[in-house]
Amino acid sequence: MKIVAINGSPRKDGNTAKLLKMATEDHKDTDLVYYDLVDMRIKDCIACMHCKKHNECSIKDDMTQIYRDLNKCDAMLLASPIYMGAETALLKAMVDRMYALLAPAQAPKRYEPRLAPGKKAVAIFTAGNPQANDVLTYMKDRYYMAMALQGISKVQVHIVGGTSPASDIMERAESQKVVTEIKKFIEH
Repeated sequence: MKIVAINGSPRKDGNTAKLLKMATEDHKDTDLVYYDLVDMRIKDCIACMHCKKHNECSIKDDMTQIYRDLNKCDAMLLASPIYMGAETALLKAMVDRMYALLAPAQAPKRYEPRLAPGKKAVAIFTAGNPQANDVLTYMKDRYYMAMALQGISKVQVHIVGGTSPASDIMERAESQKVVTEIKKFIEH
């Protein structure tokens, strides 16, 4: 099994990264590819539509390697803290660039996924708001939709609220539960 884990937090050792690393450790016979987006050069999508005619993005940056790994993976895990009600700009830019993984379909203004079927996806978000799971449901909806566009039907989206940089997220019972759910989802 190949897992691609993408940390969209600017803190490489912060709570989001800890949660992502815990969710991806101890899987049997796994090839893990881990990205810290803060160390990468990923430009914003420029809506040039080159990808719709050429099966590749016109922008040649670090996203090229992520495309290769997403094509080969069995499961992708995307993680980000919530800043100002949304994922970080780092993760947003990367997810926007996944537009290149959509091919034009026969119907006008429709797309079909270029990724092979059968992949799993998990989105993990951390937030300071203790009621984040209730008030940030639109984030869940957005990521279920984004993965559905990619042809991924096996999707989990988790939001762990009440976190702060001053605390250790793994001391929270909710975090342990989320990690267990993600590991079980990936393995089965």
